[in-house]
Order: sequence, then C-alpha cells, then structure tokens
Amino acid sequence: MTTAEPRLPAPPLTTTDVLKATALLLIVVDHVGHFLADDWGILRVIGRLGVPIFFFLIGFARTRDVPWSWPALGILLTGIDYLWLGSLEDVQLNILFNFAAIRLALPLVERFLARSFLRLALLLLGCALLLPLVNPWLEYGAEGWLFAAFGLMHRKAIADASFSPLRDLAGLVAFVIYAMVEQRDYGFGLPNTVFMVLGLAAIAMILWDFRRGDSIIQPPSGLRRALRFCGRHSLEIYAAQIVLLAALGSLWSTDGNDTETGDADDQAA
Repeated sequence: MTTAEPRLPAPPLTTTDVLKATALLLIVVDHVGHFLADDWGILRVIGRLGVPIFFFLIGFARTRDVPWSWPALGILLTGIDYLWLGSLEDVQLNILFNFAAIRLALPLVERFLARSFLRLALLLLGCALLLPLVNPWLEYGAEGWLFAAFGLMHRKAIADASFSPLRDLAGLVAFVIYAMVEQRDYGFGLPNTVFMVLGLAAIAMILWDFRRGDSIIQPPSGLRRALRFCGRHSLEIYAAQIVLLAALGSLWSTDGNDTETGDADDQAA
C-alpha cells in the first residue's frame, strides 16, 4: 500500500506577482464598470489606478521579446471593442499593441537617454505633444510611454543612484499628465477626481519603492499559488475577462431591451 506524497508548499510570492495581480484586479473592476455598470463612475475611477502599473513594469523589465500572443490577443480585443461600440469612430487599438510597441522601442530609447537629463526632458515633452495625435487610436497612447520611461529610469536608479533625479522627473511627469488626461477624457466630478488623485498618489509611492524580490507578506499556500498564477498569466487573464464581460454585457443589454419591449407591448395592449 502506497501513501500519497505530501504536496510541496507553493514557491514564495514575489513583489512582481503582487503588482501584476493588483493591477489586474483594478482593471477587472474598470471593465465591470465599462461593460455592466456604466452608471457607476467610481468603478472607472478605480480602473485608472491599474494602468500605470502595467506600463511601469513593461519599462522596468529587461526582456525585450514580444510574445506572439500580444498582437494576436490585441486583434481579438480590438475586434470585441468594435462589436461593443458598433462603429469604428471611437475604436482604439488595444493596449497590447502599445505594450508591444514600447517593448520593441525600449532598446533605442535606453541608448538615446543615456544619463542625459536634457534628453529625458525631450522624450517626456515629445510624448506630451503626441498625446492628441496618438491617444485617439491607441489605448493609453503616449501616456503609456511616459510610465514605461518611469519604469526604465527606476530600474537604472536602483543600480546607480545618479539616475534618481531622472527617475523622479519621469515619474512626476507621467502621473501628472496621466491624471489630467484621464480626468478630461472621463469627465469625473470633483469627488471622483479627488479619489483618483489620491489613489494615483498611493500607486506612485508603491512604484517608487518597488524592488524585485520576495514579497514581505506571504499568504497561505493556496492563495499564494493563485496570486502567482495571476501574476504570471496577467495578460491572458486580462484578455479572457474582457471576452467574458463583453459577452455578459451583451446578454444584459439584450435582456434589458427585451424587458422594455415587453413593457411597451403591455402598455399598448
């Protein structure tokens, strides 16, 4: 008679896993608001807090490979956006295309910036000037590039303290411009704007202190495995939840229209 081998404990949860899982959760909340509860503006506010994390990590990472799944899923999700909106007028290329473009461009950007404060300032200014041109057709357009520059400068500041002023400039510009653009685009009222600014300030503090390594907090093994899975498959989960929520939103809309039609028929009768 054999006995089952004891299950090994889950590997440690890393700080990158925690950041990715947090960003994913915030974006899921945002998409619930987009597809199912567009009257609840607070859900869209919460969603604004997750986007900087993903772009920051794209810039922070050393890898420059672009998985084939990024453009493939980007095409799928852009198509879903088109079906949801019903026209091409407001459709933007999915954020995954922005991730891919940044990752491909980062080697050139890194060589261009070197240690030059002036070159970084020119890059940040260029991104700011490109906002009106790029953002209408690419999700988070030049805003994403600002956060990627922040992530890149943060990685360099960890290795060499002389990059800290460059990191601080990139982060400050990224968060200020992002808050202004998102408030304008969504038309948030004063309470939601204050909530967004405070939330972004909290995210900024977390990113400024970010270091790769094991998380200080290690939850129970089962939760640790779940969070690691979310962290390592965050973009696939991101795509899957859009497909699911768009489908639920379409059914919700159809049921609502059917109910309204039935009420109208009853009144007519």
